[in-house]
Formats: sequence, structure tokens, C-alpha cells
Amino acid sequence: MGKIDQWEKESINKIRQSAEEARREVEKLTNQSKSIIREEFCHLTKRLRKAREEADFVDTDIRTWKAKLEKIKQDFTTISSSGTMLTESTNTLIAKICIASTITSNEPLMFALKIDRLIIGTLRARITVGIRKRDNSTKQLRLSYCHHAMPFPMVYKTLSQNFDVIADQYSDDECLVFKGEQKRYTYKTFKEEVDNIAASLLDLGFKKYDRLAVWLPNTSENVTISYAASKLGLIKVNINPAYVERELQYCINKVGCKGILLSSSIKSLNTFEILRRLVPELNEGVSSTSELSAKAVPTLKHVILTGEKTFVPNVYSYEDLLRRGAQLSHKNLIERQASVDPDTPVEIFYTSGTTGQPKAATLTNFGIYNLILSQRKLFGQSFTRLCIPIPMFHIFSEMAGVLNAAVAPCHLTFPAVLPDTIATMRAIHEEKCTALIGAPIIFRDILTHPDRKKYDLSSLIFGLSGASSMHVDFLRQLEKEIPITRMAQAYGMTETAGIITCSMWAGDNDVQRRLSSIGQPMPGLELKLVDQQGNIVPIGTSGEIWTRGHSVMCGYYGDAEKTQETITHSRWLKTGDVGRMDEDGYVYFVGRQKEIIIRGGVNIYPVEIENTIAEYPHVLDAQVFSIPSERYDEDVCAWIRLKPDAPKCGVEDIRNFLKDRLAFFKIPTYMRIVDRFIMTPTGKAQKFKMSEIMTKELEKNKEKH
Repeated sequence: MGKIDQWEKESINKIRQSAEEARREVEKLTNQSKSIIREEFCHLTKRLRKAREEADFVDTDIRTWKAKLEKIKQDFTTISSSGTMLTESTNTLIAKICIASTITSNEPLMFALKIDRLIIGTLRARITVGIRKRDNSTKQLRLSYCHHAMPFPMVYKTLSQNFDVIADQYSDDECLVFKGEQKRYTYKTFKEEVDNIAASLLDLGFKKYDRLAVWLPNTSENVTISYAASKLGLIKVNINPAYVERELQYCINKVGCKGILLSSSIKSLNTFEILRRLVPELNEGVSSTSELSAKAVPTLKHVILTGEKTFVPNVYSYEDLLRRGAQLSHKNLIERQASVDPDTPVEIFYTSGTTGQPKAATLTNFGIYNLILSQRKLFGQSFTRLCIPIPMFHIFSEMAGVLNAAVAPCHLTFPAVLPDTIATMRAIHEEKCTALIGAPIIFRDILTHPDRKKYDLSSLIFGLSGASSMHVDFLRQLEKEIPITRMAQAYGMTETAGIITCSMWAGDNDVQRRLSSIGQPMPGLELKLVDQQGNIVPIGTSGEIWTRGHSVMCGYYGDAEKTQETITHSRWLKTGDVGRMDEDGYVYFVGRQKEIIIRGGVNIYPVEIENTIAEYPHVLDAQVFSIPSERYDEDVCAWIRLKPDAPKCGVEDIRNFLKDRLAFFKIPTYMRIVDRFIMTPTGKAQKFKMSEIMTKELEKNKEKH
């Protein structure tokens, strides 16, 4: 490892002295409980061996070593002076001991640390899915506020900076599998593709903070851009591939995208033709500046089409850019990457609210990286072979799936380009996936599929459901019948980079909480429940969920007013959701203050649909609301009033009108033309009553048939 200077030697001697004092303390405690210490000794010895095998995670830069040695010295000083264990995660402490052993001696420094009942009350070791379950609550709560202190230091890096370290250390390990494209990547081949496309984008003139739209399903190119954007300081703008022309135009113009990456078609949707209608200038001759000039989307300068060749002027082929990037010098790329600050925005996901217009939630490298790092430490070894069937435009897919490769070595499998239950089951069977993430519809479709037993799904030891809450009985059914060893629920928002809370904190010792709650906050995040005046409510009382921490978005891009409405001056983000908290900080989902419909895990915003329906010439107005659905959890229903003098008009006429104006999943499954809406005395629509009436009518019709 090279010469160690005098300072390091002195530090090592002090560490050894502190370790010896700790060992003597252990011997005293051993006299009180020999059998317990022997068991703990064996356990920690195994953990030390494992930690040493994974020691190549550590940055070998000498300054990093010095910082780690200083931290170890402080840790052992605390042990010797106070006689109490640090409240730091045991996993982290073991890793540090292992590092100290590697530096100070050829022999591993092995000793068992056992603590008395007072310390056990503070630090409880629970092995869950191969990792520790942390319980940092030392007393029961009285007010609905919970904060999980970070059990490890936050890392001030960009996603791509850490990805490069992992890729160099595990270059020959397979990391990405795209079953629908029949593509497989090792860390080495994936890093090469990321670097080559990044070099080409840099050569095209993309500057830091430029927005690059990705209008793709679950493809390898989509994943590559996530990492390339972090290298270049670009902001990847995720756009739902089911969007039609008007929605695409809005998304590009809202944040001023400089480029867009798309495929020629997605299933029956001819995406490239949609773009050509929006940008007729694509059919004109090549620009003298090599940049596009489009009237409808004036900021758009570059169009990139997946595939080998393109014969359309002003359009680049993704494969051509890869080859071009391989021939370019990467010196400028290395310099650009080094200049990217971790606080730089890296992703935009579109979300919405009561206005119905999508808002561009903007997330940073630092916030995303440290949240994913927390997830990996919580979910542990179960996340090493992960199946990701969720669409990549969804925050859950990107944060709980795609970007895991930037944090630790892992094997990520994408079953198909578009959601496909059989492809998902086949992927789990063939790739021996240990974990599956998804909205409830994904788990429900697997459970009820007639061909489920044709596939071996027994490798699954962990399932994480998000996007909408699931009933405890259904989660138990999943564990028993698929089977999945452990199910847990995650709660989060696009505005918080995904997960805010997770029920996996309850572990195996509290199965009821693991299945019925949405859990405790992730490390470093605060959560409180408040009344309408913003005051914290007592334990057990329902209140709006507010959260604060590093993963909260920096704001809605180009929309300061909406940002101020959502984030308070003290950086608390208002979720608009209602929950209640128990005395140990576990949160239970109650409902939504907002009127968002979550159909199959995808957010749908009623006002947007209402406004679009109202554009039909014969429609007076509309009310859109949710009704229960066995498959999707919620489905979209609309009550529509026609103008008094309107000619005869049917539901199918309106449905056909919407096909070119809304993505297919936003078009109401159920529509009813009515004479009046159910209103309050003050003139507000009572959507919950309309939903109750429609639900009862549909149930009656179902019974008749």
C-alpha cells in the first residue's frame, strides 16, 4: 500500500492501545456471560472475514486513508473513555476495524464486543435479509415526528464518480441484462458505452445544466443516458413514452430541452412520426449550423434516434454517436466530469397536482446518490440480483432500480421493453433474481397469472411494493403463494427522489408492522404529521405527511411559485398525503388530500383530463374521479355534461376525440353522460359521492352478468 508516514504510525499505535483497552473491557464482560460472548465472537469473526473480502470498496487514495484512520481513532477513543458502544451501524464499524487490521498487521484484528443491558437498549442487532435492522428509537414518541440519523457519513460525490470506481473494481462482473433486447453488459462494457455516448454529446456542444429529453421505454439507451448525464452535468428529462404530440411538446418546452432521444416506434405508437408532426423542420435540409431550428419547440437543437442508421436530415443515430465517441479523445470528458459538482441537478421527472399541468421535479446527484446508498444498506444482499419491470419514466424504477449500479456491485435485469407479466416471470426464473420491485399491479398480475407455476420464482427473497398502499392480507398472500420470503412497502414521491419511508425497518421480528405500515423514514430524513395549521399532531392522530432531508428536490424547474407552495421556507416538503404515526415512528397511510388517481402505480391527474374533455365542441364540463379496480387498484371514471343545444353525442364519440389528445392510460375507462353533478351547497363537486354511485352501479351490472 506504500509507505506510511510517521503520523500514520503514531495513529496506528494509539489505535492498538485503544483496541487493547477495549479488549480488556470485553474480558470483564465475558466473565458475566461467556456463552453470549462466544456466540457474538463467532458471528463478528465471520462478518470481519466478509468485510475483508469486500475491502476493495475503499478508495486507496492516501488522503482518504488518513481520514478513515482519524475516524477509527476517534471511535476507539470513545469506546475507551466512555465504555459504551458507538451508536453507529455495526456493519460500518466492522468494516472500519477490518481496514485498521489490514493496515496495522498481516493478522486480522479480531475481537468480540459485548455490551450490557443499557447499551443493548440503544443498539440492537437484528439480521434481516442478510443485513442489520436498525432501531434508533430509545423511547416511545408522543408527537408525530420521527428522524432517522444517518448511521454512516454522507458521501459528497456525483453518481458517475462513484460508478466509475465500482466499474473499475468489478469490470468483469455482469451488471445489466435487457431481456427484451437480448443485451448483456459487464461493468466494463457498460462503462465504455456510457463514456462513448457522453463524449459524443460533449462534442455536439451539450453544456452543463442542458436538458436532454429521453422519450423511451425500458431500453439500454435509457439507462446509459442516466449515467452519461451525471458525467456531463446534464439534466436527464424523463418523458412517458405513451405521451402524444401535445403532451410531448409541453414537456420539451416546460424545461427547454436541448436534445431528445427516442425510438422510431413503441408498439403501435409511431413516436418518430409524432415528433415529425411536431417538428416539420426535420424534413428540411441539413442546417448550416448542424443544429435544428424548430418553431414549436425552439430550444430543441438535436434529435437522436435509437438504432443503427437514420436517413432523416438533422437526426443522429445513437449507434453512430457511440462509434464516433469511441474515436474521440476522452480528455475533455474527464475534465468535464471532474468539474461537475455533486449538488448539480441530474434528473427531472414530471409530476403534477391540482392544476393538472405537469411540474418538473428537479433532483440532484447528491440527494439521489445518498438515498440509493441508504436503500442498499437497508435492503442488503437481497438487492444484488434485482428484477425491474417498472417503466423507467417512473421515479421508483430509476431510484430503486436503474441507479443501483452506481452505488455497489449488483445485477440488474429488465424483463421487457414494455410491461409484460410473462416476461417478468421468465426473467426471474432465468436470471435467479433475488428481489422484485414494482407497483401492486405487477405483483397482482404475477399472482393471478394462469402460467405462474410454469416458472421457478423461489429465488425471490425480497419484494418491494410502492406507488400505492397494499392490504396486509394481500402481502401475506404474496409471501405464501408466489412465494416471496419477505414483502415490504415503500412510500415516497417524485419530489423526494422516491422512497421517504420503508416498512423493512420492522424486519422479521415485527411482521405485522412490516406488512401493515409504510414504515419509518429513510436515514437522514425527517418526517412529521401536521394539522391544517402546520402544527405537529399527537401520536395516533391523522395529519398531512411532511418530510425534510437531502433527497428532497431542489424545486420545480422554472416554477418558483409552485415550489414555494410545496416546500416551506424551512425546507419541509408537503406531500398532500394523510397518515398517522405510532409510538415507535411507524407511519400508516390513510389517504390523499390531493385528487390524484394512481392507476397501476401511474399517477393520473383529473384536472388535466377534465380540461381535455371540455375541449370537445359539445361538452359543457366534466368531473373525473377514481373508482376501485381489482387489477389496477384505481381506475378512471368521468361524468360529463353536454351543452344544452348540443346535437346527439355518445361516449364513444368523446373517447375517440381523446385518443389523439391523451395517453391511453389517462382516457377514462368508464364514462357517463349526466344531466347534473352531485354538488355541495357552496357549488363544489362531491366526487366521492359520484364514485360511490358508479361503484355500486358497476357492481350491480357485474352481478347481472
